[in-house]
Amino acid sequence: MVFGFRFSVFGGWRAALVSFFVLAGFAQAIAAEPEEKTHAQRPLVISPGEKAKVSLFGVEGEGYKFVFAFDRSGSMDSPGHNALPLVKAELIKCLETIDSVQQFQIIYYNERPKIFNPTGQPGRLVFGTEQNKTLAAKFINSVVADGGTAHDDAVMLAVKMNPDVIYLLTDGDEPKLGPRQLERIDRLGAGIIINTIQFAPGAKDDADNFLVKLAKQSGGKYAYVDITKTEKKKD
Repeated sequence: MVFGFRFSVFGGWRAALVSFFVLAGFAQAIAAEPEEKTHAQRPLVISPGEKAKVSLFGVEGEGYKFVFAFDRSGSMDSPGHNALPLVKAELIKCLETIDSVQQFQIIYYNERPKIFNPTGQPGRLVFGTEQNKTLAAKFINSVVADGGTAHDDAVMLAVKMNPDVIYLLTDGDEPKLGPRQLERIDRLGAGIIINTIQFAPGAKDDADNFLVKLAKQSGGKYAYVDITKTEKKKD
């Protein structure tokens, strides 16, 4: 009886020891397996092919991904300030230089942004295929000017799309972007070039407005377009 008891204890100890080593080996095997990377850790896939070189009212940009954020508030199509038709024609012309391996998105905004949405998934960049550019031209030509202006919402929406280059075109009407908004855009849009184009009648009256600052802090370019001179050239 005593011998049987000792054998049972000894056998149980051996079984426990074997189980320990089996489990330890299993844990080591799991630890040796490569950890699955999260979305944030995965390397970004860049569109193949060369970068596109685009130009909008003489302001050049280069990259794989572009977002065009254009003001469509009522002041963009007011008497003596008929900017919207000229802007539409220039944007359609600009899109022709984007190829099928590059991507783009269009935001027209007043108090709220209106996004080009050919895929049914708003906010996604689309490739510059002929079909998408044809649909983009229809979208652009459907836009009408009305309402007020909310620059901040449109710029932040463009930043969230993480393009290489953003083109912001506006008459610079109120409300202007303040220091806090500019700092936020600079922080969240690090690495994104923002080109700004101010489209207004007459001579420029503010040499250091928020559009100048926004372009400068992002490494982009600023341009002022006098619509009265542009309309004369068109005539």
